[in-house]
Amino acid sequence: MKLKPIFDTNVFGDVQRGRISQRDWRFLLGHRPRHGWPLSMITASELLAGVNVVKPNDFLNVRQRIGLAYDLSKGRVLDDPRVLLCKEVLRIAGPTVMPSPLLTNKDMDVIRRANSLGQLLRQSVPYKGKLIGLVSATCFLDDMAAPKKAWLAETRAMATAIYPGWEDLFQKTGRRLPVELRKEFEQRPYWDRQRLVFSKGMLQRLGAATSPELVAQFSTRLDAVIEFTCFVVSQFLLRNYSIEKHLSDVFDQLQLLYLAIDRFVIVSSDADLLLRTRQSRQAARIMSFDQFLQTL
Repeated sequence: MKLKPIFDTNVFGDVQRGRISQRDWRFLLGHRPRHGWPLSMITASELLAGVNVVKPNDFLNVRQRIGLAYDLSKGRVLDDPRVLLCKEVLRIAGPTVMPSPLLTNKDMDVIRRANSLGQLLRQSVPYKGKLIGLVSATCFLDDMAAPKKAWLAETRAMATAIYPGWEDLFQKTGRRLPVELRKEFEQRPYWDRQRLVFSKGMLQRLGAATSPELVAQFSTRLDAVIEFTCFVVSQFLLRNYSIEKHLSDVFDQLQLLYLAIDRFVIVSSDADLLLRTRQSRQAARIMSFDQFLQTL
């Protein structure tokens, strides 16, 4: 099967900073398909969100990263991985997830043509015979707020399902687990037993059936996602990891959902992502830029 790469957001920053050489980048472009490698919706959304937090003097750097991504993908953007999962694996009607790939494509195309942040905010970028720009100064951040809110709620709910008294204990002692339980929760077998719980929860959120057979099968497809999620929840319970300070974890989790579809691999230099999925059976499908070049 021909590998279909999901390029993580950090790849385009690595090109910009010279961590990926121009020679290697040109080699990659020379081997891309005629229609490009489509960006994941997650990568595209993170790149676009950079526009809403950038200082005017740094806008050209953000525009360059978006331009690199647009060039590599020829402007194509994949559906949200949850939509693809429902369509290709579960064979059910998928959730409605906004923004759409077509709208995301247009946003990237407009931004790569803008000369300044001010031009975008004034809606004065020439585009197909019109002058357009950003709908609002925070439009892309607004799109990303809902997944972050859901991630916070879901992760806290997972912790509650594992140890219902964690909130009261944290208020009294600053810890979320009693001492007598910590040793058990530090062992790998405990988290292996949680795999089916996490798999069932994902199926429920997608509106799918939750028969024992499907839950077990789906847990295999979600191996990297479950490994990542177990890591975060365990750190939250055992190490007082702050979910609120790491809400961007949700985008790593969503990116990993693409691995549930056999044709995809993830190309990333994110050390945290590699650490959190290193024991996954799908870890070999998360590769560095150099490793991916060797497959071409």
